Amino acid sequence: MKRMLVRDFIYDRLYHPVEGYFVKNIQLGALKNPIEFKQLLGYEDYTKKLAENYPENQWLTPSEVFRPYYGITLGNYINQQFRFTRKEKLRIVEIGAGYGAACEGVLYYMRNHQPQTFSNLEYHLVDISPEACVQAEKRLSQDFKQQIKKGNLRIFNQDFLNYKQHTQNNEMWFFVFLEVFDNLAHDKVIDGKQVYVENMKEYTETITDPLINEVYAMYQQFKQQNKNQDENIEDRFLFNTLRKLISKYYGNQKSNSIFLPTGALQVLKHIKSNFHNPSLVIADFDLLKNNFTQESINAPIVSKKLTKPHERLDYESYLVERGAADIFFPTDFNFVQYMVKQILGLDSQIFKAYQFADQFSQSSWTTTKSGYNPLKEDFGNTSFLVTDHS
Repeated sequence: MKRMLVRDFIYDRLYHPVEGYFVKNIQLGALKNPIEFKQLLGYEDYTKKLAENYPENQWLTPSEVFRPYYGITLGNYINQQFRFTRKEKLRIVEIGAGYGAACEGVLYYMRNHQPQTFSNLEYHLVDISPEACVQAEKRLSQDFKQQIKKGNLRIFNQDFLNYKQHTQNNEMWFFVFLEVFDNLAHDKVIDGKQVYVENMKEYTETITDPLINEVYAMYQQFKQQNKNQDENIEDRFLFNTLRKLISKYYGNQKSNSIFLPTGALQVLKHIKSNFHNPSLVIADFDLLKNNFTQESINAPIVSKKLTKPHERLDYESYLVERGAADIFFPTDFNFVQYMVKQILGLDSQIFKAYQFADQFSQSSWTTTKSGYNPLKEDFGNTSFLVTDHS
C-alpha cells in the first residue's frame, strides 16, 4: 500500500469509487412505512416498534426514523430564515442526502404550508453513493416528479468538493449537512507531528501539509481561547468532576494525540470559494463512546452494522481494509463553530437536538400517548449548528 496521509487513507476506505464503504456496501437503511408515533403507548412501545422494523445489516438516521417530521422541522426552520432575509429565491443543497428522507419532509412542508416559498425553491441533493442517489430519486419521484421534470429538484452523484453552481444576489443558499461531518476525513497529529499510513502502520513526520498546518494552528488558537474561558469558571470543583466523569466513560484521551477535521476545513473553504453569503445547517453526533485502545482526542468509531437493530462489530483501529467498515467521528461543535467564524466569517448558534425540535417542531407530531416524545428524547448525543443572519 502506498504512503498516505490519514485523511487520504480514511477517504479511500469510505469513498473509493469502486470499493469504498459508501459505494460498494452502503449500510444505510430505510423504513418501509413511517412510524405512527401518536398510536404508540410510550418509550417501550417506541423502541419495540423501531426494533421490529429496523432493517437488517443497516443503519437508520434520525431523518429516516422520524420521517417525515424531521424534514418538516428542518423545513420550518429554513423557511423562517428565508422569510427573514427577504430574498426572492431559495436554494437548498443537502450534502450526503442518503435516500432523501429529509428532503421529502422539507418539500412536503413547503408545498403544503408555504406554497409561495415552494414556488421559488430549488433543491439539490449531493451524494457520492450511486445507490443512495438511485434510491433517493425513486422515493422522491412518488410525490415530487414534477419538480424533478422542471429541474427544481436535482440529484448530483458526486463529491461535494466538485459541486459548483452559478449564484445570484437574489438567492438564499442553504447548505444542509445531516450526519455528514462525522464521516468527513480527518488527519491525525501526534506530539505536533503529522501522521501518515504505510503498509497499514502509522508513522510520524514534521508537519508539511498545508491543510494539517492550518487546522492544527486553528485548533491551538481555539484551545487557548477555551483555556482562558475555563479559568473564569466559578465552580471549579464541579467542572473538574464533570471532566473526570467524561474521561471515565468516554476514554482517557491523551492530549498529545488528536484527530483533526481537515475534511471539514476543505468543505468550508469550498463553500467560501464558490458561494456568496451561504447559510449552514449542521446536525451530527456531538459525543460517541469509542472502544479504541489508542485513546486519541476525537478518535472515531470504526464499526460494521450486523443483523440485529443494536448489534454491530467494532474494530480497534481505523486501519481497516477498504470498504470494510464505517469510520465516523464525534463532532466538536464548539470547534466547528470556531472554524465557521474563521473561514466564512459567520456567527452561529449551537442547539442540542431537543432544543432545535422545541423551537421548530410541534409536540403533537411525535408525542406518544404517555407523553414521551422520541423526536426530542431519543438521539440525545446529537446537536445542531446553524448560522446567524443579519
